[in-house]
Amino acid sequence: MKNILILLFVLSLIFGQERSADIVIIAPTYTMDKNQPWADAVAIRGNKIIFVGDKQSAELYQNNSTHIIELPNGMVLPGFIDSHVHLLWGGIEMSDCRLYDLKTPEQIFQTLRDFNDAHPNDDWIRGGGWELPVFPGGNPRKEWLDEIIPDKPVFLSSADGHSAWVNSKALALAGINEQTTDPVNGRIIRDPKSKEPSGVLREDAMNLVANLLPLYTKDQIDTGLHFAAKEANRFGITAILDAGTGSIAANDSVVGNYDGLDAYRVATAGKQISLRVAASQNANSKSWENDLKQMKQRRFSNELGRMNTVKLFADGVIEGGTAALLEPYLGSDDRGILNWDPDTLKMAVEKFDKEGFQIHIHAIGDRGIRSTLDAFEFARQQNGLGDKRHMMSHVQLIHPQDVSRFKELNIIASFQALWAYPDKYITDLTLPVLGPVRSKWNYPINSVVLTGARIAGGSDWTVSSLNPLDAIEVAITRREPGKKDGDALYPEEAVALETILRAYTMAGAFSLFKEHEIGSLEKGKLADIIILDRNLFQIPAHEIHSTKVVQTIFNGEIVYSIGDK
Repeated sequence: MKNILILLFVLSLIFGQERSADIVIIAPTYTMDKNQPWADAVAIRGNKIIFVGDKQSAELYQNNSTHIIELPNGMVLPGFIDSHVHLLWGGIEMSDCRLYDLKTPEQIFQTLRDFNDAHPNDDWIRGGGWELPVFPGGNPRKEWLDEIIPDKPVFLSSADGHSAWVNSKALALAGINEQTTDPVNGRIIRDPKSKEPSGVLREDAMNLVANLLPLYTKDQIDTGLHFAAKEANRFGITAILDAGTGSIAANDSVVGNYDGLDAYRVATAGKQISLRVAASQNANSKSWENDLKQMKQRRFSNELGRMNTVKLFADGVIEGGTAALLEPYLGSDDRGILNWDPDTLKMAVEKFDKEGFQIHIHAIGDRGIRSTLDAFEFARQQNGLGDKRHMMSHVQLIHPQDVSRFKELNIIASFQALWAYPDKYITDLTLPVLGPVRSKWNYPINSVVLTGARIAGGSDWTVSSLNPLDAIEVAITRREPGKKDGDALYPEEAVALETILRAYTMAGAFSLFKEHEIGSLEKGKLADIIILDRNLFQIPAHEIHSTKVVQTIFNGEIVYSIGDK
């Protein structure tokens, strides 16, 4: 009898532990689980979800120590997954001169004066974020910088990251003058009369000056990463694919050659950031074979992070005239810049694919996209299927003949949906150089979805807002965030709210090879969960961007609450 009582006592303890939760959330819950799309509550123990269902049943998981979160007018979702972001760079840039969201030359000039005054001992002034449409033709002049900062070199990257604005001092240090020829895959913008460099460098021409910049220190790299990770949590982001850590090298001789990839490896291994990370490394068309050797040596995988993704640039951007087009830009015989010879791209993609790397390619123009699809097709023919989950990002101008190929080749299309509305980049610098027929091909998100292809959502921060809700709204309205009426960018390419939410959750998890762990709210999955202050399905579409993240839960722990600093 005594043994039976002991057994019953032990069983009651086990049963009680199984039925106890650390956190219970009671709110309308959109689970992304096709078998149970909606629920009333979620229970969490440790880092796992132990219950998803009705409120009454969830209350059975409560005990004296359970933290109860109840928000009947809010909404619960899986944590957002950003499938194309430059998070590390974005964090580091916070200490540079930031020109983002400035809409007039005068605002930019004043910001530069203030930053220069605040940093009198800096050898260089560097920063970024200026928008091409602010200046005629997207081309600011070196003389404007010379007037503000004449005594030290200046390097300012554009918001899209494909141009740099420099002053005469920087040009002189780099030895760039009217005799300097354009580098391969780059352009030195010149004065139409004198042919002197006017102060703007496109694509690989940026490196002529960027290679002279002082290196970031280990402290700057680590501080930037931790700041950016907290920013991501603030917007409900719990997992990312960092689309190219590049060579963010440190100049601290004590730590040696420490770069952005090292920062991710250390931070994820030590669980120092509240993010799941797929890091990637860039491969260049001129050095890809050596890049591959180095990447194979630097692969890593731990509980929160991995690096097994290579990032390539097929072309540039339409607004800068560097996206590769099948037909010329209107009014010219220029077809942009294809960064890779098509046959070389095929060889590189086939080799990276064979070595087991996931491949993530920036492609914007219809020629850049087609050559990328051709390369993926070649790799598939050579190596067979395999579960590589290759991705193409931005995919702005897809030729109608190529839309179905994403599904046929099983390529994930990572759209930056926030760009799919008629802002000045579109109206002033894109549509006029494409003409009426090609203009209709801009960001054909719905067309790709209708083929059955998988789409994922990404921000490309700091190019544009890190907040997924901004892009989610534009994806379903094709209008500027907050606009109820007015011009929309080819509204037939809008998608349903359910579709774009899936892109930022389950499809994002798939792109990170983590669909069995995150991306939906199901019993047994990891507790990466966000709580919004409003139900997205019950508010007007033009108000989605103003919805706030109330709390972000990562691995079962609350890592952000609204009001946190």
